[in-house]
Amino acid sequence: MAATNQIRPLNQASIRTPLFILGVALALVAFLVMFAFGLLFANRAGTGAQVRVVVAGQSIDAREPIADAMLTISSIPTVAAPPGAFTKLSDLTGQFALVSIPKGQVISANLVSPNPDILTNESSYLPIPEGSIAITLPTSEQQGVAGYIAQNDYINIMVTVNTQLFSPSRPRQVTQTVFTNVHVIRVGPSSTLPRQGQAQGLSSSITVVMTLCDAQYLDWLTINGTLKYLLLPYQDYNKADPKPNPACPTTTAPQVVGPAQVEARWNFLQG
Repeated sequence: MAATNQIRPLNQASIRTPLFILGVALALVAFLVMFAFGLLFANRAGTGAQVRVVVAGQSIDAREPIADAMLTISSIPTVAAPPGAFTKLSDLTGQFALVSIPKGQVISANLVSPNPDILTNESSYLPIPEGSIAITLPTSEQQGVAGYIAQNDYINIMVTVNTQLFSPSRPRQVTQTVFTNVHVIRVGPSSTLPRQGQAQGLSSSITVVMTLCDAQYLDWLTINGTLKYLLLPYQDYNKADPKPNPACPTTTAPQVVGPAQVEARWNFLQG
């Protein structure tokens, strides 16, 4: 017979319940502590050391000379400043944009150059607007502004012809500007190297865009006259799509281009 005062063993369930609650509480405390540390570090990163850098105050076109009026100074976190970022407006004196720089972009050394002829490598596809074609023209030192015409420049095309082509009874040399604001999309043959201005030597050709109809007239003038190219200042560039000549529709080629059609368009005999 068992003794009446024997101690009963403790119930295991009554021990596990407090331990479980204690473990959950410790895990919750650890989570809250780590969450608090995360918020603290995030705030420190967002409000860390600041640096004053030069930022584009307006959109800047490729090869456009950079003036102080185009720029502004802005403070950004040090960790957000790109390598080579400029910190003074005076550092950009005499610099040109290598690529188009949008408003608000931090200006860094890889975006500018003192040589406007240095252009970054571009796609092998020619940038031909819809309704236009590309045509390659011959050039030389005397004909092409001594090699200063560069990709993305705009030129006027001047031609000298003998009016004997239009009227044998009135032969004389006349000169007239026949095309204006023509966009140059390539200079010289395709190359894997970016254009280096005079260091690359004088090119023998330029590629421009125009309508198919205009290209046929220009081809006739190239064969029968003497072309010269006039380089426009960047302030006079008209980058809007040119309005087609009513007599020369955008996507329609004339049936034939000869002296009569050329004279009717430009009236060389009146010169």
